[in-house]
Amino acid sequence: MVTLEDARQVLLDGGQIANVTRIPLAKCLGRVLAEDVISDMDFPPFDRSPLDGYAVRMDDIKTSSRDNPAVLRQIEYLPAGACPRLTVGVGEAARIMTGAKMPGGADVVVKLEDTYSEGQQVFVHSPGRNDKNICKRGEEFRAGEVVLRKGYCVQEGTIGILAILGRDKPRVYTKPKVGILATGSELLPVSAKLQPGMIRDTNSHMLAAKVRNAGGAPVMMGQVKDDLAAMVEQLQNFSGLSVYVMTGGASVGDYDLAGRFFERLGIPILFDRVAIKPGMPVIAGRWGDSFLIALSGNPAACSVSFEVLVRPLIKRIAGFTQFEPIRIRAKMAEKFGKASPVRRFIWAVCFAIDGVIFVSPLDHQGNGMLRASEKANALLDIPANSPPLDRGNEVSAILLQRTTI
Repeated sequence: MVTLEDARQVLLDGGQIANVTRIPLAKCLGRVLAEDVISDMDFPPFDRSPLDGYAVRMDDIKTSSRDNPAVLRQIEYLPAGACPRLTVGVGEAARIMTGAKMPGGADVVVKLEDTYSEGQQVFVHSPGRNDKNICKRGEEFRAGEVVLRKGYCVQEGTIGILAILGRDKPRVYTKPKVGILATGSELLPVSAKLQPGMIRDTNSHMLAAKVRNAGGAPVMMGQVKDDLAAMVEQLQNFSGLSVYVMTGGASVGDYDLAGRFFERLGIPILFDRVAIKPGMPVIAGRWGDSFLIALSGNPAACSVSFEVLVRPLIKRIAGFTQFEPIRIRAKMAEKFGKASPVRRFIWAVCFAIDGVIFVSPLDHQGNGMLRASEKANALLDIPANSPPLDRGNEVSAILLQRTTI
C-alpha cells in the first residue's frame, strides 16, 4: 500500500504531454494552449472613445456648467471605423461614436448626455472628468507582451483575446484519449431492461463525463464479463490510447481479476493499493507507452479515486500546468461523527458566510452510492487517525471541477 501523494507522483512522473495541433478558434473552448501567446500589437491599437459624445479640448470646457455652457463648433463626425481627417482646435469639437479613433488636438470626450446641439454649435454643460473618457493605446496590453501562457485552459474570455490578436488557429495540445472498460458479469448496458441479480453499467458513463471534464477524450470500451481472456481481447481491440481505466475487479474477491489481468499482459504493477477510503483498491501499471489503471467497481469509490489520482494525470497529459487539485481550508459547518483510522474523503458542500468558508458533509456516503457525489462541490480530506470532527473544526478540502468542457 502506498500513500496518495506517492501514488499520484508515480503517475505524474510517467505522464507524457500530448502532441500539439492547430484547430479553428471556434473549436478551442476547453483546449490547452501549447505555446505562449505574444501580442504583435498594442491594444487598443490607438486612442479611442469608450462612449458616444464629443472629442474636445479640456481647456475649452474646464469652466463650463449648466448656467454657463461652453459653446463649440462641430468640425467632423467620427463613427467607429473612421479615421479622423481634421485636428480639433480651440473652440472646436468632433462628434465621436463608441470605439472611434480620437482626433488630434482633442484630449477629452464629453458624453452625449452632458451636451446639446443646435446646428453645428455644440453646448457643453459639464467641466469634463479627470479620466477624460479615453481608452489609451496599449492600456490593455503592449506589443511584445506575453498575454496568455502555455498550459492555460482556453475559456470564453481567452477566445476573445485570441480573436483580437488574429489567432484563427491557435497551437493547442491534442486531447489525450482515455479508454474506459467496465468489468463484471453483473453489468448490463444502460439501455437494457434490468434482470434479476444484474445492474446497469454506471461507472463507464460517469467516468466518461469526468474524463471529458478533465480535458481528455473518452473512448467507451464497453462491458466485459469476469473472464480474463475476454478482458485481454477487449483491451487489445483499443490500442494506442494514452490511458486505460478499468473498473471492477481491483479488490481481493474470488472474481476480482484485475491483478491477474495485469499478470496476463505482463504489465509491471506500480502500486496496487492506496491508503485512502473509499477507493483503496487501485492497481496501476504501464502498458507500453500507456497507463493502465484499475479502479474499484463501487461507484463512489471509483469516483473518489478518479478525482484524486486519475484527473491530475489526465490534466498533466493534456498539457495543463495546473493539474494538482485545488485545496482550501474551511470550518466544519456540522459534525462528522466517525473516527478515521485511514485517510478518508467525504463528499461535501463548501460555502461562505460573511467571508468565512464552511464545509458540510453530505448524507449517502456509501461506496456504492452516488447521490452525495452528485450534490458535492468539494471533497473533505480527513487525515488518518483522526477522531470524529466537531462543528467549527478547521479542515482541508479539495474543490471539485463542476463545469463540463
